[in-house]
Amino acid sequence: MKKSLRFVTCLAVAGCLCGTALLGGCASDTGRSKEGRLSLWVGEQLEDMFKQMAKDYTEETGFPVVVNTYTGLTASDKLALDGPFGRGGDVYMQGGGGDLAKAIEQGLFLELGKEEMELETKFIEGAQGLMQYKGKLYGVPLGTETNAMFYNKDILPEFPETWEEMIEWVKEYNDFVGQPERKKQFGLLIDYTNPYYTWAINEAYGAYVFGKDEAGNWDPTDLGFDTEGSIKAYEMMKGLIDDKVIPTDMAITLMQTKFRSGKAAIILDGSWDLANFRKAGINVGIAKIPDIQISATETGTPVAFSGGYGLAINSYSLNPEESKDFLKFATQDKYVMQYYEATGRIPATVGCSESEAVLADDCLAGFYAQLEDSYPQPSINEMNAVWDPLTAAAVAIFTNNEDIAKTLHKVKSDVEANIKLLS
Repeated sequence: MKKSLRFVTCLAVAGCLCGTALLGGCASDTGRSKEGRLSLWVGEQLEDMFKQMAKDYTEETGFPVVVNTYTGLTASDKLALDGPFGRGGDVYMQGGGGDLAKAIEQGLFLELGKEEMELETKFIEGAQGLMQYKGKLYGVPLGTETNAMFYNKDILPEFPETWEEMIEWVKEYNDFVGQPERKKQFGLLIDYTNPYYTWAINEAYGAYVFGKDEAGNWDPTDLGFDTEGSIKAYEMMKGLIDDKVIPTDMAITLMQTKFRSGKAAIILDGSWDLANFRKAGINVGIAKIPDIQISATETGTPVAFSGGYGLAINSYSLNPEESKDFLKFATQDKYVMQYYEATGRIPATVGCSESEAVLADDCLAGFYAQLEDSYPQPSINEMNAVWDPLTAAAVAIFTNNEDIAKTLHKVKSDVEANIKLLS
C-alpha cells in the first residue's frame, strides 16, 4: 500500500513515542488524542499484544496508532484526570460494572450504536451487557469472567451433579483437622469473606442485590440482601464452617496455593486464574456451581456475577470514527483469542465460542456453561455501595458469630446509607 508523506511523518513520530509506557521526555504527547493518530491506553501486561495489534491496524488502514500503558489506576480514573483537559487518549481498556457506571455518569465515554458495533450478532449473550449502562452501549467486550468450580481431575475425575453430592464427597476426602500443615488435604476451598465469590449461593435461595423496574433497568431502591432466602443461604454456609467442611482463616491467595500444589481438590475461583493452575501442572476441570436443595421440594440454581473488560472511546476523542473502526478491528476473533491467552478471560465473541480451539477446551466449555447462569454486575453507580457492607457482614457472621438476620438487615441499611452518599 502506498503511504502518504503525512502518514510517514506520523509513523516516524510514533516510532519515537509508542515504545514509552509513561508520559515524559520524547513521549510527552503519546497519551493525547491528536487528529490523524489514535492513542490507546491499556494495562501494562497487555502492552505487547496491543502494540502488535496497532501495527496490524496501521498496515491495513494506513492510520497510525500509539500504545500507552497505565498502572495503579483504572482506565476511567485516569481518563477522569486527563479527559476534560484535553490530555486523554482515544481508546481505553475498561472494566464493566460499577466502574463503568461511574465513568458514564462523569461523561467520560462515548455512546456507541448497538447495530453499528454488531452487539447482538458478534458477541455472546453473556457478554452483551458488560459494557452497557441503562440500556445504552459504551464499549465493546473483549473477555468476560465469572466464578465456577475448579477441580483437580486427578483427584476427582467426575464432578458431582448436585451441591449435596459435592459436600458428601468433600467430607469423605477432607483431612485437615488436627493434621500438621504438610499432611493436610482439603476437599473444598471457598473464600466465604468475599461476596463476589459467594453471592451466587444467595441467588440460589432467591436473594438478589437490586431488583428491576418495569423497563428492566436496575432499581437501587429495591434491595434483596435480607430476604428469607438470603438468611437461609448464610445459615447453610455457616453450617459448613461450623462443621469444618471448609477451613477458616485462609486467604484466597493461600487457597490458590493449596490448589496449585495439589493439596486441595476443589476451589471456587474466577476464570482469570485458569492459566496459573495450568502452568502449575494441575489437571484442571471446570464445572458450574451445582444446584442446591433449598427446601424439601425445591432446588435453586446459583447465579454468579460475571464481569470482564472491553474497549471504550474517550468522549473527548478527536478521532471518534477511527476509534469506532479500531474497536471493530480489535474484536476480530483472532485478537479476542489472543486476549484470552494473555488474561484467561473468556472470549467474548460468538466466533470464538464456536471455534475448534474453544470447543476442544473442556475448561472453556465449563466457563461458558456457568455464564449461562450468571449476569454482569449491575452497571449502576450504586453497585459501588454494596461491597463493603457485604464483606463486613461475612466477617460478622462467619468469624464473629453474630446473628444472621440482624446482620443482613444492617447490610441493607448500610447500603442505603452508602447510596445516599453517592447522590
